[in-house]
Amino acid sequence: MNRPDQPKTQYALLLLLFSAFAFAVCLIGVSLMRQSPERTHTTDAPPMTDLTAAPPTDTNAEPPVTSSPETEPPETDEPGVYRGIIRIEGDYVPSDGAAGALVDAISLFGHPTGLFAVDLETGTSIAVNADEAFEPASVIKVCYVLYCCRQIDANAASLDELLTYTEDDYIHGNGAIGKMGFGAQMTIREVITHVIKTSDNEGYYMLIRRFGREGYDEMMESLGCGTGRLAITRWPAISARDYAAVWQEIYRYRSESDTGAMLFDLLLHVEYMHFFRDALDVSVANKSGWNDESYNEGGIVFGKRTYALVIMSSCDYYTADTSRFGDIVRAVNAMMNEAGASAQS
Repeated sequence: MNRPDQPKTQYALLLLLFSAFAFAVCLIGVSLMRQSPERTHTTDAPPMTDLTAAPPTDTNAEPPVTSSPETEPPETDEPGVYRGIIRIEGDYVPSDGAAGALVDAISLFGHPTGLFAVDLETGTSIAVNADEAFEPASVIKVCYVLYCCRQIDANAASLDELLTYTEDDYIHGNGAIGKMGFGAQMTIREVITHVIKTSDNEGYYMLIRRFGREGYDEMMESLGCGTGRLAITRWPAISARDYAAVWQEIYRYRSESDTGAMLFDLLLHVEYMHFFRDALDVSVANKSGWNDESYNEGGIVFGKRTYALVIMSSCDYYTADTSRFGDIVRAVNAMMNEAGASAQS
């Protein structure tokens, strides 16, 4: 027996057995795979969802309800308030377009604003920040001239009484009276004319020196005005609502006496700065006021509706975009016309 060849024979036998075992394992694996389902998607299976894709549109669904700040007022629990800032007194319900135009105009103006408008026939009013007091500039002068005229009608003075311009009346000296020089004399009628038509500051101080402050403050109180009092300063802050009350009294007073008619005629013919008239191109009795802190006007508008209108604002007249003021005037006018039309329907 050849003993050295025996290990090779054993190794060959082991290799053969291992190969046979491996072949059997492979057969078993193939058999198992044929019995299990495929692991790929079929046409009936749902595809993978694309989480970044927009959802499909339901063409039968109702469109979503959205709120536009330009066309719809915000919800409010307070009756008579629209767009959060417009307060209506009366039966008038403004359209979305009219209310939106006013809010947009105030927003684009970009300065604190108070306004009050009241229809002199129906009493319907529109107010925005109407009780906030603003620096008056020259609008306060018409309030005081109203008081002077009432004093004249009460025989406390005469339109023909002479007043003398003194150093106590001096402010800037650039008005018609200031240019006359100290010692110049003129009648109360002439002083009132300068104060209303050309907003003369020295003339305003002359009237206060002649008629005082206490009686004026009592008149303002009788009109229900809590602002615009002269007790502390000759330039008291006044609210749009209170200034409008003065204008309503001026309108009533025009048919009560010759003095009242004279005052109203002067207000119909102010010589400059009539913002309402320029914006609306209608007849307006007005008095405006402006400086580096305020830009204001009040008056009676004779358009499709006759109404008192006051707009007060805190801005520097010399640098502000005052064209936006006219947009507010036109927006209020549109609402007043709309309110008048609804009252007649």
